[in-house]
Amino acid sequence: MFKKNLWLILILLLAFGLRFYKLAEVPHGMTWDEAAIAYNGFAIFHTRRDEWLEKLPISFRSFGDYKAPFAIYQSGFFTAIFGMNLWAVRLPFALHGVLAVLGIYLLFQELFSQDKNKKRWALLAAFLLAISPWHLHYSRIGFESGIALNLVIWTLYFFHRYLRVEKLTNLLLATLLGVLSIYTYHSSKIMLPLLFLFLVCSHRSFFKTKIKDFVIILVVGCLALVPFFYDALFANGLTRANSTLFGQGLNFFSLLANLVTNFFSYLSPNFLIFGENMGNFRHGDGKFGVIEPISLILILFYLFFIKSKKQDKELLHLALANILFGFLPAIISEGQSSSNRSLLALPGLILLTVLAIRAIFNTLNTNKNKKIFLPSLIGFYLIILLAYQCNYYQNFAKDSADDFMDGYLDTLWYLRSLDRSGVKQIVFTNDYQQAYIYALFAFEVNPIAYQGGLLNLFFFTEKIDESDLAKANTIVVASKFDQMGDRVADKVIKGSDGIGRFFVYLPL
Repeated sequence: MFKKNLWLILILLLAFGLRFYKLAEVPHGMTWDEAAIAYNGFAIFHTRRDEWLEKLPISFRSFGDYKAPFAIYQSGFFTAIFGMNLWAVRLPFALHGVLAVLGIYLLFQELFSQDKNKKRWALLAAFLLAISPWHLHYSRIGFESGIALNLVIWTLYFFHRYLRVEKLTNLLLATLLGVLSIYTYHSSKIMLPLLFLFLVCSHRSFFKTKIKDFVIILVVGCLALVPFFYDALFANGLTRANSTLFGQGLNFFSLLANLVTNFFSYLSPNFLIFGENMGNFRHGDGKFGVIEPISLILILFYLFFIKSKKQDKELLHLALANILFGFLPAIISEGQSSSNRSLLALPGLILLTVLAIRAIFNTLNTNKNKKIFLPSLIGFYLIILLAYQCNYYQNFAKDSADDFMDGYLDTLWYLRSLDRSGVKQIVFTNDYQQAYIYALFAFEVNPIAYQGGLLNLFFFTEKIDESDLAKANTIVVASKFDQMGDRVADKVIKGSDGIGRFFVYLPL
């Protein structure tokens, strides 16, 4: 068994290493969203209430963006076991990243089940996902899109396995995992229903003979979505819809212009290859886009110069549908080129890449050429991976210091370590925004105690200057933007870029 699956094991080990090496160090800081997910998970686990004392919510109010629940509930278990630290917060996201590599291997075994080289193409798909800069980025930070992608991949696997072996269990698992993805990330609420409808329509002749199974999964799916529907109709589940272009009050022509502009922003080489349109370092490293250049060349060559065989057209249509529906939530949202909102399109891009490589491989005349082709291609991909990794570990932590709010946790953990007896107030800068959530996380404040005033020791403000230093029994934490006169800070917390971000002044 070990020898038979050696290549898969090696790819999984590669995926594991790339996602877990220096997981809490690169990127070094912690975004607002990571802090909010982690703290609300902690609050739910210990009190069954979120930071606003809502009991077991389906949509988390957080900063008013009403986050989906699954990542938050899951986070509570991991921080309860491993502690309130950045490694524990990112651990489940990295695990989902590795599981996605296994899932896409199994999925491609099903998609290419009629191909004598199905294992080869499944291994290639797993390899491409394992080294994908796009997937690596969202496997190493606490963003819900990475978890949703893993669930979508496994949903597709069980759906296509059902088509082959016709066991209702597989269809039920596909349904439940798809529902779980909807509870994980907002993009899934748009992408998955459309993809499900496409798949059913594509196999309508098959489902005509499986009416009973179809009715069962519709009932199961609707029952599983009852909390979602209730939250959407009677609570805050549709609040995020206001962030789409349709919620901006645009007239028809302005709406159409924005949609077209957004659509083409996702076809831009800057977004696809160079990563220049990401907006900030939370959404990429600024050097590598969402697809490797060699993959894009192969895809374009396949689409424009290779005529698809009849048996491949179903896979081609699936890939294109996955890409379109994966990009759609990003296209209809405010702003352009969001690699986060469009992550669910990644399996479609990998499928197109594998189809292209397979088509070229099958056209080669001799076994010698075939033996050279794939190793050479993998070598090119490994060179790209090496370039990405070198940039990532040499530059990304310092480049992303601002966007990942580097220094917040170090500063608050330092304050927690101090003897604060006699301290009447901690004046803490809010220049970097959302300082309170980091304080709740670092001090592990019970949400009931927080709403009861336990955090009142802190005074979060964007207006700090040297006059605050004269306040008796007061710790002052200033930012790099504050003018603090000639007094030297007792403690300077620097970011990964070497620049002082927080300046702590203790009572005299």
